[in-house]
Amino acid sequence: MKIAVDCRYLGKSGIGRVLEGILDNLNYNEHKFYLVGDEKKLDKYEEAVIIDDKTNPFSKKGLFKFNKKRINKECDCIIIPNFIIPLGIKIPVHSIMHDLIFLDIKETVNGKSDYLIKKYLLKRCMKKSVTIACVSAFTKSRCEYHFKKYSHKCYVNYNGLSKDIQEFGKNFEYVNKDDTVVYVGNIKRHKGLNTLLAAFAEAEKSGLKLKIIGEKEGFLTGLKLDETAYKNVEFTGRIDNDALYKEIGKAKYLIQPSIYEGFGLPPLEALYLGTQPILSDIEVFREIYSGFPVKFFTDTADLAQLMQTKPDKINCRNAILEKFSFSKFVNNINV
Repeated sequence: MKIAVDCRYLGKSGIGRVLEGILDNLNYNEHKFYLVGDEKKLDKYEEAVIIDDKTNPFSKKGLFKFNKKRINKECDCIIIPNFIIPLGIKIPVHSIMHDLIFLDIKETVNGKSDYLIKKYLLKRCMKKSVTIACVSAFTKSRCEYHFKKYSHKCYVNYNGLSKDIQEFGKNFEYVNKDDTVVYVGNIKRHKGLNTLLAAFAEAEKSGLKLKIIGEKEGFLTGLKLDETAYKNVEFTGRIDNDALYKEIGKAKYLIQPSIYEGFGLPPLEALYLGTQPILSDIEVFREIYSGFPVKFFTDTADLAQLMQTKPDKINCRNAILEKFSFSKFVNNINV
């Protein structure tokens, strides 16, 4: 079978890391894959046919200028790692649904027109896709809520851990943790950074430091980031994977204070690297992480207190890999 994959998301926050996990686990001997994206980012996949496309998949140009003519002519189907299906695709589509935050939390869109566009694209994805891999039962339930007519196409397919973090973890162990907590991800409102900073304002009195691994530009927490008030907060900017894993692995805790997620990958990576996550008590985190050594918080005071406690010793790699695997994820995509 000849299968196309929209790879333009590589390097784009969480979805890019999920896509990389998928690409690293495709069976290039069983099928012929056409990878559409930046050829420099795809050069390691030598067995595949690379179609160079540097358009932003979130842009109008990316929606209209995708090389659908060649894809429609040469491929049997296409895997879209998000809900944005390029216009003009005529072959069967297998999509991946991460969340429906634009419909669930309208503050995440820029006005009514942006909301209507995203709602249209989401509905189009539900209607046009042959199968829809939902990264959690929570996400599947939101698909059923918003698009009941098409929800029979949905199935749960959990994310996994990339090959590079597994390789990194073979020779990595921090016995003595730094007195630092880390946050990994983007800095949009639903990520709960206002709660994290408010809690840290109390916790830093104990000498704790906070590293926010993501861009400071566009900081949207509802709080003013006063450098004197938060002198122990460091914004690292975007860092490469090895540097990221080191920061996670040597941290006292990884904090994920989100008010909404579709899955939440950083806590899984933290557990694999022996760092205990502190998570907001939301439905999807209970689904994914119950049974693993994580701590849940309910409010700012609770989070501040937990950050100052001693973390548990974490040793659950085998259990993680048994439940969460990108090789399983790929095998479950029914193309």
